[in-house]
Amino acid sequence: GSPYSALMADFEFGRLPRDVSMLQKLSNVAAAAHAPLITAAAPGLFDLQSFRDLDKPRDLAKIFESAELIKWRAFRESEDSRYVALALPHTMMRLPYGPSTIPVTEFHFVEDASKPEFFLWGNAAWSLAQRMTSAFARYGWTAAIRGYEGGGMVGGLPIYTFKSDDGDIAVQIPTEVAITDRREKELSDLGFIALCYRKGSDSATFFGGQTANKPKVYVQDDATANARLSAQLPYILATSRFAHYIKVIMRDKIGSFLTQGNVAELLNNWIAQYVMLNDDAGQELKSRYPLREARVDVTADPARPGCYRAVVFLRPHFQLEELTVSLRLVATLPPPAAG
Repeated sequence: GSPYSALMADFEFGRLPRDVSMLQKLSNVAAAAHAPLITAAAPGLFDLQSFRDLDKPRDLAKIFESAELIKWRAFRESEDSRYVALALPHTMMRLPYGPSTIPVTEFHFVEDASKPEFFLWGNAAWSLAQRMTSAFARYGWTAAIRGYEGGGMVGGLPIYTFKSDDGDIAVQIPTEVAITDRREKELSDLGFIALCYRKGSDSATFFGGQTANKPKVYVQDDATANARLSAQLPYILATSRFAHYIKVIMRDKIGSFLTQGNVAELLNNWIAQYVMLNDDAGQELKSRYPLREARVDVTADPARPGCYRAVVFLRPHFQLEELTVSLRLVATLPPPAAG
């Protein structure tokens, strides 16, 4: 069948052991399928009743140092946590029903909008998924999902205006809380992807792409940069897509008698068609040739006689922070010859 680009889970995960255990198991599935899990964090993970309290001054990092979250920290340090994206906060799904907002024609109905919790709030993971599908529709590539001009802007969000008790016009923004640049950086460092409202507009933006993974720190700067980059959702999506194609190519070769060298030549010739060395090319051209460099090394899989492992090194053009760093993925290939 056709591989999935990503898995959507309309759930929120908190700090309970069963939540972390389920997230760990889902990350194993996502990693095996090379399909990142797009889901959301619950306010309870931050020891909050509501994301509206997220703007209060507090050190979020200290919250995650508690003994209660030992399992959570272990999950973040696992390799498969790179395949989990946790979005926040809640987003307004629609305006309240009413004659001046969304009229109900069958009968007179005015929805109570006197308190923020009365609004219809939804999962921010859907907004992130929408950015992914938009990027794919435009470029055939899901990497452009971050930044106001880089594909991370979610527009056309509902804005609710009303008269305050003082008689002034007040606004209920379309995200449950307005997240500052400083708070967004703090959340990103903790493994979350925040949707940040743009003041005075009907839009919000995903500026970060950090997965739940906590990147390792190495002695060598290049290794640290590679670990940090490999924990970013755009690049997980990019490498996963190539893993899908490589597995399909080898699946179609089942029954053929290919040596290790033949497999390496086949895969390197295939991936070379997506490489372009011109760094000054436009984005449309880079969408057709998304890689600056690529190489596939094929080795025998010691755990599975007759099978190979493909180690793929990629350097994408899209939104690459570290031009000296390549992405690396390992894909287990089916045996090329019938047993």
